[in-house]
Amino acid sequence: MVATLICAAIHLYSCTKSDGDKTSSSTRKGINLTDNASYANCFIVSSAGEYYFETKLTSGTTPEGIVSADWIWSTNDVYADGLVENVRYDNGYISFSAKSGKGNVVLGAFDKDGNVVWSWHLWLTEQPATQTLDNGAIFMDRNLGAMSADPENAVLTYGLKYQWGRKDPFFGGDKNEDSEVFSEANANTVFNPSIPLEWKAVKKEEISATVDYTVQNPTTFIWTDKSEDGCDWIAERNDYLWSEENTDNKTDYDPCPAGYRVAYDGAWEGCGYWNVDDDPVNGGRTHTTEKGEKFWWPLSGTRWGDADAGKLGYVGLNGVGAIWIRTTINCGYNASCFYYHQGTYMGSSYAMYRSYGENVRCTKES
Repeated sequence: MVATLICAAIHLYSCTKSDGDKTSSSTRKGINLTDNASYANCFIVSSAGEYYFETKLTSGTTPEGIVSADWIWSTNDVYADGLVENVRYDNGYISFSAKSGKGNVVLGAFDKDGNVVWSWHLWLTEQPATQTLDNGAIFMDRNLGAMSADPENAVLTYGLKYQWGRKDPFFGGDKNEDSEVFSEANANTVFNPSIPLEWKAVKKEEISATVDYTVQNPTTFIWTDKSEDGCDWIAERNDYLWSEENTDNKTDYDPCPAGYRVAYDGAWEGCGYWNVDDDPVNGGRTHTTEKGEKFWWPLSGTRWGDADAGKLGYVGLNGVGAIWIRTTINCGYNASCFYYHQGTYMGSSYAMYRSYGENVRCTKES
């Protein structure tokens, strides 16, 4: 408790200091990630250097109350102290320095009391290629957050995990968490010591399970053992967190970079057990299109959102893979996903509990 208060106090000091140290926009250096109004919850950073972005939501609206910014968590396999530094906020922009190497980072914008106002995912990897299925769906060549699209780099293709409808990622891992939830995440990530956040799993019935809560707590996984509401992480059902009602427009909670969306219902139409091959060496499944393009879907497991309280399971050989679909057509309280496991089963629109942590494979916006 004392450590948490100290951290909060340190962070509050940095908030106050940042608010009084605003610089002119003409002094910003580097690449503008929101050039041409490219607002999103995820930015791809492909090389070391200086970057900045405007603190606007996907819709172009500006969250109120931001006085400071800093990194929240980072993968730590390249640097023990994270992949970014010199994170700062001034006059509606967040600037940062990216180190060399691949990985994932989440940056946060904070109010005067140190609360998270909004957060953004930095995906430090080369620009993903696009692939087109025979049905015309255009996908990124890898899961959101993955460092590779090569099956021989199996673990690097896994990507990050998302609860359905939430914008912030959870770290997965390359093996099952049999004893302790987030043991894989804690082993492979580092948190900013000045910010009192951590990987945490809480039961829905013990908190105010709202969208606002998830925005302020981007590293808290919400689970429930109540099946009557479809094991949803949110207290009041919302079918339109990733697609606006009636219009199907991209929402402020879609986790994909600008120009991309969470996949739509029917995006995997034409893929099935009859034309998808097992990879018993790397732990995944491969589909070859009529033009000879190969799609790779790794068995990256799932974060259980029910009785196993957020633990990662069924990773790798003999495991499972699931990729979210943004709509909830014909799913009732559940949501849809592209689901597959080693062997013969593959479902292009499978009903999945919304509290589960699954992958996202972004499709190109039309």
